[in-house]
Amino acid sequence: MTITDTRDMVLVHRVFRREFGLLPLMVRGVADGDTTSASRVFRHATEMIEALHHHHQNEDELLWPRLLQRAPLDGAMAERMQAQHNVIGELLARAEAALPAWQRTARAGDRDALAGDLGELHARLEEHLDEEEQHVLPVVGQTITPTEWDELAERGFAAMPKRRALVFLGHILESASPDERSRFLLKRVPPPVRLLYRLIGRRAFTHETAALRAALPHSMKTPASFTPPGQKTEKRTP
Repeated sequence: MTITDTRDMVLVHRVFRREFGLLPLMVRGVADGDTTSASRVFRHATEMIEALHHHHQNEDELLWPRLLQRAPLDGAMAERMQAQHNVIGELLARAEAALPAWQRTARAGDRDALAGDLGELHARLEEHLDEEEQHVLPVVGQTITPTEWDELAERGFAAMPKRRALVFLGHILESASPDERSRFLLKRVPPPVRLLYRLIGRRAFTHETAALRAALPHSMKTPASFTPPGQKTEKRTP
């Protein structure tokens, strides 16, 4: 079997690591009663929650059944991965339920409770992604065919509203190295979409993230601050 390249999954994971790490700070950065800023963060949080829901649902439907059938995967590891999915799903549902009330009033009490829930979600998500990348993706590379892997990626992009796809592409490219960016664009993004991203998507992404991160410390506002561990810091243009 041809070895499947799973590096694209790591780029998507970086989006979730970064944005769910920033969301508690974005929420706490909204002043009491500032419903305009609360609505902006609400839209971003809702979009990321929905994206992570779909990401895990697609894994549950297309990845785990094949792995359990074919791979010499440790049964305890498979159970732990599923248990982590369940915990993350519960935390996503809790945050999703709390967001509308906070958006409407931007009350400080609702803000602090929501930020706490999002912080817990981020901690559990980091734990899960660390284990998945260390223990599961190497098995995926040897077990899942490139065609099956492409199906998983295509379903993930298909679940995203087309009007938001260019902005999400910006999120994927933000923490990518130049080589990772080139590989991802050539492999996953059709030429017309690459052109649209250069013409309008990059600008939309930059404008949107600047507004979302306006209240964050300066060091957290730029792509360079999200350099993955072990990767050299360099200037990047999403």
